[in-house]
Order: sequence, then C-alpha cells, then structure tokens
Amino acid sequence: METKIATNIDTDVFYAVINFLKENGWKLTAEYDEKLFDKGVDFDFYRFEKDSEMVLMAWNNWFEGEIKASAKTLDEIAKHFKLILTFGAPEYLHDPDLISTMKGLIKIKKGTNWFRS
Repeated sequence: METKIATNIDTDVFYAVINFLKENGWKLTAEYDEKLFDKGVDFDFYRFEKDSEMVLMAWNNWFEGEIKASAKTLDEIAKHFKLILTFGAPEYLHDPDLISTMKGLIKIKKGTNWFRS
C-alpha cells in the first residue's frame, strides 16, 4: 500500500481531520502528551489506526500540519474537505523512528502495541 505525506495542512483543517477520523472508526492510539505545556501551541502529534492501516499526523506553529497515510486515505480526506493536498518536504513524518525519538513526549494509548511510525 502506497504511503504518502501531505504537507502544509492548514491548522483548522488539521484539527478537523482528527475529528473526521474519530467519527469514521479510526482509533486514536498515540498522541503528544496533553500534559506538556506546548501541546497544540508549538507542536502536536497523533497516531490513528483502523484495521491494518495507520495515519500519522504532526503539526507545529511554523509549518502547520503533515499527514502520513495511504494514498487512498489521503484521497478520502481531500474529497471530504474539498482540498488539493500538497506533498512537499515534511518536517517530522519522514522519520520512521519519530515515536521512538520522542519517547517520553508521546503518550501511547492503553491496549495498543504499535511502537513504530
């Protein structure tokens, strides 16, 4: 399954996508710890799972959002929000070890065992 990383996602759209995923059966399995002072101010991160697929989302206040997912899922998001997605150089989601690198900052939800990004 082809995975792509959409970049420069507007902040409002980024957070609307989180709600869209939740409403469509995706389970939130990891996120930037809500106890950290800069969550949603300087940085944010989410991982969702559904069946055997994963969606990773990273955001910062300088470069806005990134979404890493299958081409099919990104197409669904683009259609739902009437977006034309761009695929530039990502700041975060190019790193396959991002969750490990940010250990202690990323909160893994109970009942999940995914530790890769």
